[in-house]
Amino acid sequence: MPKVKILHTADLHIGANESFLGTKAALRRAETLLTFERIVDTAKENAVQLILIAGDLLNSNKIEYSFIERIYEKINQASNIKIVFAAGNHDPLNSDSPLLKHSVPENLYILAAKDDCIQFDDLSVRVYGRSFAEVYEKGTSQFSILPKEDNTINIMCIHADLGSGSASQYNPITNDFILSSKMDYIALGHVHKRSNIEKIGNTYYAYCGCPEGQGFDETQQKGVYMGYLSKEECNLDFIPVCKRMHLVENIDISSLCTPAEISQKILCLLKEKYGQDYTENLYKITLSGEVDESADMNLNEILSRIKEEVYFAKLKDNTSFKTDLYELMKENSLKGAFVRNMMLRIDNAHDEEKELLKSALKLGLKAFKSEVSCNED
Repeated sequence: MPKVKILHTADLHIGANESFLGTKAALRRAETLLTFERIVDTAKENAVQLILIAGDLLNSNKIEYSFIERIYEKINQASNIKIVFAAGNHDPLNSDSPLLKHSVPENLYILAAKDDCIQFDDLSVRVYGRSFAEVYEKGTSQFSILPKEDNTINIMCIHADLGSGSASQYNPITNDFILSSKMDYIALGHVHKRSNIEKIGNTYYAYCGCPEGQGFDETQQKGVYMGYLSKEECNLDFIPVCKRMHLVENIDISSLCTPAEISQKILCLLKEKYGQDYTENLYKITLSGEVDESADMNLNEILSRIKEEVYFAKLKDNTSFKTDLYELMKENSLKGAFVRNMMLRIDNAHDEEKELLKSALKLGLKAFKSEVSCNED
């Protein structure tokens, strides 16, 4: 029984811009290309025979030509690997596609913008699928080309929105679509969160997720699926390939008093959790816990100390004071009047307003100590 070693990737979004990184955005943008190169190198090192790219290789069809040059150069360096690409909603296969404006490497096979099938006799594999022709695709209830009843391994590579219903504009497909396809494996793209390898009938399928996160809604390790596939088995493993992880952390800094103490605790916890490579990641950190009213919570200094060690970080202060607010309310002073007024407003506020008012209360108490900077939010 034939088997083939595959690597399933999707949603690289080469050229994507994480504008919140400021001066580092251009460097980070180039890293998406390096991640693609790392994926191809991983395939070469592991004797992969077939790479499946299930859409959104590019973040936009208006990407600079230099990116296409580097992509094709890397594909040419893996001439013994067959690479199949199904265009997605970010890089639809139409007259604007930069992939079609230049000489395509011999080992790159681009699925048409209609139901298509590419046969590789030397691998005993057929790859089915279709590319997006435009940004939006209606989808179909079933694939129009059915596999033959033989020993050939049948794979589908497709950018699709599974389980979203017909309302989706991004090639919606259903479980019935998967069942009727009679594929051995469907390599899905579009959803950036990796799924488990699932099975409907005799068909295995999965989203591999994006190999490089692009924001703090795409956290933790990112990578590809790689392994062996036959008509009877699907043995694919998740392989991390991302250069950096986007990570969201909530850190309790109760009882700490200075920016040096707070930043040191944060860095120690990150190193303990993520190992020596913790410096390479991007962090969104929320400070929590109870701090003394006299604590120096200078966020700019804390952030500056953290940024000396890690690639990127942003901070949010969600701490509360140990101060007994109800005792402060009894004071016959301007501070007491302020606390009484704010507590009354908090008690009567809608849920969505309460957090904002609590932040205002905290800033007000800091203002009484002349500790609020002009740009503090």
